[in-house]
Amino acid sequence: MKNVLRRIAGAPQLGLIVIIVLLVLIAQSANPQALAPANIVEILRSSALYFIGASAATLVLVGGGLDLSIGSLFAVGGVSAGIAMNAGVPWPLAILLALLVCGVLGLVNASLITWVGVPPFIATLGMLFAASGVVVVTTWGVPRFGFPTGFTDLAQLNLFGIPLLVFYAVAIGVLAHVVLQHTVFGYNIRAFGGSAAAARANGIRASQMNISLYVISAVVAGLCGVLLASRVATADPGAGGTGFAFQVLAAVIIGGTSLFGGVGTITGTALGALLFAVINNSLALTNTNPQWQNVATGVILVTAVAVDHLRRKRRFTVRSA
Repeated sequence: MKNVLRRIAGAPQLGLIVIIVLLVLIAQSANPQALAPANIVEILRSSALYFIGASAATLVLVGGGLDLSIGSLFAVGGVSAGIAMNAGVPWPLAILLALLVCGVLGLVNASLITWVGVPPFIATLGMLFAASGVVVVTTWGVPRFGFPTGFTDLAQLNLFGIPLLVFYAVAIGVLAHVVLQHTVFGYNIRAFGGSAAAARANGIRASQMNISLYVISAVVAGLCGVLLASRVATADPGAGGTGFAFQVLAAVIIGGTSLFGGVGTITGTALGALLFAVINNSLALTNTNPQWQNVATGVILVTAVAVDHLRRKRRFTVRSA
């Protein structure tokens, strides 16, 4: 029993769980609706898209990379699907075309990083601005709408009172967890992020790893944009952007994934995404200025990175001793 308690106390996500529970209890004391089933469902719904994007971003960060372009590829996915449907393309094919476009842009990111040698931060930041600009120029900044019912039903319908978006998020999260923790590909991701030189020495090819990670990240970001377009029945060229990118990355880092690669879990990422949804929901229920969410995000993010730095420093100190 002591070993079980010690293991629970040492869990890296315990602090996040405690913060989430405290926030919910504080909100409940101020507004009895905090723990109402409808409000809990709303919290899950509001965190779903961020968690879907963060699941792929976790793989990239664990692999030692960084993808800032997910904010613009979010818009590319939704707008590409919207343009295709407005042109008469059946909605299932329109979604596939949108994801293909995003996958090609992810391949561009990987090519710049692998064969040109552009640092991931610069390559994906450039794609963030370039893709956003192309989307706005192509659409003249005008949202697309008038989509088939089959498409809008994808993210608007509920199952057993729970939005389909939540089921999508759970399915993608479980898939990402299995890939990262229980497959050879996941082992290679962690090995490459932990030490790229050692991974190459063991036969892991950087080009294949980068292509896989950045294409997956781009396709999933595009899927998030498609799902938002389905939910609101509108493909907005201004959707996503830096706000989506930074909140996704913040959720990943706050969830315990290291900025230095090699360490991270989908479970922690899920808690990070849930924390943001709970913070935003609690502020709304207590009639607090929503700008406090930015303050809380900044404080928690810096704390998470500082803890990760200290943890890695202590680990290396122990090894050297």
